[in-house]
Amino acid sequence: MSEKNIKVGIVGAGGISQVTHIPNLKNIEGVTVSAICDADAGRASSVADRLEISSWFDDPEKMMKNSDLDCVIITAATITHLPISQIALENGVDVLVEKPFARTADEARRIVEIADENDRIVMAGMNHRFREDTSHLKDILTSGDMGELFMVHCGWLKRLGVWGRPYWFMDPNLAGGGVLMDLGLQMIDVVLFLLDYPTIIESRCGTSNKVLGLDVEDTAGVFLRFENDAIMLMEVSWANCATRDLDYTFFASSLGRASLNPLHINQRQGDRIISMGGPVMADEAELYRRSFNAEVMHFIDCVRDRNEPMSSGREAIAAIETVEMLYASV
Repeated sequence: MSEKNIKVGIVGAGGISQVTHIPNLKNIEGVTVSAICDADAGRASSVADRLEISSWFDDPEKMMKNSDLDCVIITAATITHLPISQIALENGVDVLVEKPFARTADEARRIVEIADENDRIVMAGMNHRFREDTSHLKDILTSGDMGELFMVHCGWLKRLGVWGRPYWFMDPNLAGGGVLMDLGLQMIDVVLFLLDYPTIIESRCGTSNKVLGLDVEDTAGVFLRFENDAIMLMEVSWANCATRDLDYTFFASSLGRASLNPLHINQRQGDRIISMGGPVMADEAELYRRSFNAEVMHFIDCVRDRNEPMSSGREAIAAIETVEMLYASV
């Protein structure tokens, strides 16, 4: 591995940058967070001062042209992902784009095209792929030990009452959709990744905005059928009437059943069912936290060694195309 020092810029000085990405980057040897940019100059300046970042900007183009960056992490609103990615890539800067990668598949394809035209790396920030339990389940499903998969049942339901004010990702123009684009996209991405991108032959979706009264859906139910007749059932919501969030994924197959969150595996061996916990011992919150660290370390390795990321822009296109198919079915 090359020992080149990597200079990283951040676009978007919000919570995920302050709490997650910047601290994780600062813990990687040979990495310097050398610039931060935010449309709110006061916030950019404040975060730069508090987190000891040498330069701050309120214009991403000025940051790209004046900071000698190797790569940038974009955490600003989804509407900005294409134009900011273009500025970075055309200035020779590799890019990690936080989820959602883009508002539409066309925007996602354009980001990938610009990266190819400039021989740059572009990665989609899909941290659930980098969870240790996801990695272990991927190995099990790939091994064939579970037999033929026939159903995935998953959901991500955020408890009602956590939204104190409207957020940018609740604006369809800024975000490209509602809860299906926010939470649903992440679940679709991890399922497609685990199943090695099967062809989708049928898609249906129902949505509702009756609880939060937004211009976008706050709840969605999804049905997908794949070319091998396996099906995926998914529910996502920002408005679940419960005291805690719920996040689950079950995989049913001819020789067993597996679940994420927590990781658990049941295998059928003759007339017996063998129940096994996974080797991952951390709790849900710790796995989630560590996934962001693993994600950014992978990105830095790709920047250093010029490798295609595990969560590539091309794969992000497939997940967004699926969301668009589902919206079209409503």
